[in-house]
Amino acid sequence: MSNVHHEGARSGSGSAEGEGLSAAPCVWKRRLVTVLKPVFAMGGVSMLATMVHKAGASELKTTLVGAMPLLPWVVLIELGRQTCDATATRLSYGARARQVPLSVLVRAQLIGTAVSSMAPAGRAAAEATKATLLTPYTGGASATAAAATSQSASLGAGGLISFPCAVASFMLTGWSAFTVAMLVHGFVLLMASLGVRAGLRAKRLGAWMRRRCGRWGEHAEAFQASVCAGGLCPWRPMLAFLGSRALQVMQYAVLAHAVGIHATAVQALFTQGLYLVALAMGSLVPGQVGVTDGMFSLAAGAMGTTAAKAMSIALLAHSVQAVFVLAGTLTPLVWRTRKTKATGVPVGPPGLPAPVYH
Repeated sequence: MSNVHHEGARSGSGSAEGEGLSAAPCVWKRRLVTVLKPVFAMGGVSMLATMVHKAGASELKTTLVGAMPLLPWVVLIELGRQTCDATATRLSYGARARQVPLSVLVRAQLIGTAVSSMAPAGRAAAEATKATLLTPYTGGASATAAAATSQSASLGAGGLISFPCAVASFMLTGWSAFTVAMLVHGFVLLMASLGVRAGLRAKRLGAWMRRRCGRWGEHAEAFQASVCAGGLCPWRPMLAFLGSRALQVMQYAVLAHAVGIHATAVQALFTQGLYLVALAMGSLVPGQVGVTDGMFSLAAGAMGTTAAKAMSIALLAHSVQAVFVLAGTLTPLVWRTRKTKATGVPVGPPGLPAPVYH
């Protein structure tokens, strides 16, 4: 993804070179993430290998091969999910959305999907990546505010969908650890969503940004004006993300049917809830490889199936995810933005430099 970082550097070329020094205190954080990411990745792969051995490689192979004919339908539903996510991003820009060409938004969505799947705290990293790519068209303050709004909307949608998932879990397992985890997950995400919005809209934020964010802090007023557009809850982008989660429930219904599990709405919601809890627990593991599979394996009894078939749902979901990760990774290589002849900077309204925090 080095091309993405290169484009980010170009979009912020208007900032002073001295601002790069202000990022020095964050170097140790980046180094820590660089070290921990492969460690967690290896841990996830090791966990997956252990579970495959325990569940039975031959049964897994038979189940996966039999499910392949239905995978194109899952990919098609995933395209619908990507459309919903891109729509949510566009809605987060409010009135400035018209400044972003549709092709640029689609390109940013593909790249952001790859980042979301592979980076720690993937959703936040994806929104930051999209903001960087769209900054030349809307300005740094608006792009950063839209990223924060989109992140808040995503958290809210994840919280809302967790409650019907918890109801489905209760119907299948009663007051089990799965049910409690889904309820807690829903409440935490909703509170986090409202907390992010309330914090960014606080009047003291502008003064803090002027003190801590160098020259970019001068644009705190524009940033807060963008964040404060609309109400405390960003309903429009949240509903778009909720549509994405609803399509994901459909994906799990198709995957369950593909591996030979009797797929019902309750079963699909329960599976979605398992995925969301695993996503929260394995946020530092790239692609949640091993974490999701382990969660599904533990819940095999509640799903009325074998561990091999339950794990197959997660493995097939990983394979579809890998297709879009590959597409997003190749996008900056094969799909270039338009450039001016003189500067090589993407065409669009002049943007503010991206924020640099001390």
